[in-house]
Parts: sequence; C-alpha cells; structure tokens
Amino acid sequence: MFFRLLFTDLGGERRFASAVAKRLESLGALTQGDRRAGPSLSAYNYDSAYGKKALKILYTGITEMVRPGCLSDRADKMKSFIRRAEAALNSVGMEDIYEKQSYDVRRFLNRLLGIAPDIQNRLFEIFVHILDDLVQKARIEGNLDIGIVDLKANVIELQGTPKTVYVDQTRGASTVLFTFILDRGVSWELANTKLNEKQKAEFVSSGDGFYKSKRHWLGKHRVILTFESSNSAMYKIVRPTTGESTRDMHIEELTRKYSKVSSLKEAKIGWEDDYEASSKQCMHGPYCKFGKSCSAGSRLQEVNVLGGAILPVWGNIQTVLSDQVRQMDKRLRIVRVETTSDNRRFVGVRIPNEAVETVLEGFFLFLCIPSPFL
Repeated sequence: MFFRLLFTDLGGERRFASAVAKRLESLGALTQGDRRAGPSLSAYNYDSAYGKKALKILYTGITEMVRPGCLSDRADKMKSFIRRAEAALNSVGMEDIYEKQSYDVRRFLNRLLGIAPDIQNRLFEIFVHILDDLVQKARIEGNLDIGIVDLKANVIELQGTPKTVYVDQTRGASTVLFTFILDRGVSWELANTKLNEKQKAEFVSSGDGFYKSKRHWLGKHRVILTFESSNSAMYKIVRPTTGESTRDMHIEELTRKYSKVSSLKEAKIGWEDDYEASSKQCMHGPYCKFGKSCSAGSRLQEVNVLGGAILPVWGNIQTVLSDQVRQMDKRLRIVRVETTSDNRRFVGVRIPNEAVETVLEGFFLFLCIPSPFL
C-alpha cells in the first residue's frame, strides 16, 4: 500500500510533513537500527537541533532588527519586512519570541498558518534558508550527525584485494581495510542528455539550463546545470566535478552568483574543462595547502573503509583521528558503500587517507609486534 503526502506551498502546512518525517525516522531507528530505514522525508524534518538553532537566529533577527537569513540588502526593505513580520507573529500569539523556551519549531509552524500567505511564506523561506546554511556548515566541518552515510557516486569500484589488518585474539574476528575509487563526476554527454530529456518531457522551466559563475575561480568561470526543484523558488544543482548537490539553491542566490549561458558551445567548453581538471586535483588547484589529501571538488576520490570487527579497535581509531589537522577528519563516520559493477555492499568506518598508515601502525603497537610501516 502506498500513500502520498499532499500539502500546498503555504509554509505553515509543512508542519504536517515535519511531524510525519520525525515519526518515520523514529520508526526506522526502532525497527531496523537506522533512523533512515523507513520512507525518506528527512528534508521535511524541521524539528531538529538545527531547526531550533535556525529559529533562534530568525527570532533574533526580528527582535534585534538585524538581517536574518536571505533578506534584501536594502535597509529600508529589511526594516519594513521585520516590522511586518513582528506584527504578524504578535497577531498569532507569539509575543514571547525573545524567550528561550519559545524556540519550538512545531509551535512556529502551527502559528504560521494563521498569518497572511505572503508574509507566512517569506518567514518560512528565511527559516529554511538559515536551516540549510547551518546544516551545510556542519557538514563541511564534519560535525553533522546523520547516522550511517551512503557514499554516492556514478562509479564506485573496489580497488585491489581487501587487506586483513587486525585479528582479535579472543574471538578470531578480523578487521579488514577496503579501498574504493569513487567517480562523482558528470560528463558533458550525460549532462546534456539530462537537459534534453527534461525538454522533451516538457518538464523544463525557464530557469533550467547551464549557468556560469560571475566570479572567476582559479582564473576561469565554473559551469553548472540547474533544474527547478519541487520546492518553491529552489533549484537542483549539478556540477561536472561532483554531480548533483545535496543542497538545493534559492533562485535569488542562483542569479546573484551565476548567469545563464546562452551558447551551448561555451557551456560545453567550460564543463569539459572542469570535468578533466577535477580528475587530477581538488577545487583549490595544484597548490592546495592540504596537498593530495584534499578531495574537495575532486571528481575522483580514494576512500578507505575499515570493516569487519570494528569494536575491538574502536578506541585506537578514535585516538588517531582526534589528532588530525582538519576538523572534519576528527569524527568517526560510519559509511555504507555499494559497488556499481557487481552491487556488493560494505559497511564500516571511513578513515581519512592521510590517517590510514597511522591507524594501521596503532594496530601493530596494540598487538606488540613489529610494524611493516615503521
């Protein structure tokens, strides 16, 4: 049996999806040990720690007359909107937004329904924009806890033979190191086909198509492909280097940072240039301070995963990762990988490439035997 969750584009109605999403995550955690095991509505789960923080930022912006989220830069428009927003919230009994206990996302979404549609939708858009920024920042810093992470790429292949790096002396269980090569890129042919299919199906909007960055990055413009999202005024972003982005972009941000490319030839040149360059270096160029260990914006990634018996060596891994330079490398991350050629599945702890040797040395020291890496 299948169900469809229907709601209008009124911001307040998202409370229904938010409530269902939170319950589905709880159901997955209880029944399958994974809060993402049920049907996925995670994009609508606003009632989270990040949702409360986003609401606090929004309320602070309104009460202290500062620019919250994606408001217009014009001071007169900003102040006018803030006055209207404060009056609207007061009209639905939310005069206490300056109090700590008022950072209740469910209450905020419930009360939104009592506000006029134009101000209601604007408040909701700003709230979601702030929330997306907070989640993106946490993801970049490696602090985002989303449970088991599925590694996504167009091509995922197991490289070489898995290596047994530790054997538990009590139970005889083995810890195995798997190395994978991920190709996250989207070729020009595939990108152009995606756009053509949209056009043939007549699902294309006026904003769909190829765009180039207004600013230069390492001496050239970056080219992206956009498609209108199911969310109002939001667009899905596809890059030649890393494929489809997990974060949709608001039309205001899109037009501020990018301009539409009218020439398909120009788009092809920029796209293929980025596609080829990203197979050899990260987005920071050949002089990146992190060297080959940096994979930001890189099309090809080498990923090392420790699988098998993890609990006996968990403490060793945690100690090594706590000494890593980058914040995102300090956190233990459980990942799930599925190879594209034979659909084999693996689950384990992802080890930063630059930490692999140190982690393995720690296993040999733990066993008190000479390490071939020393």
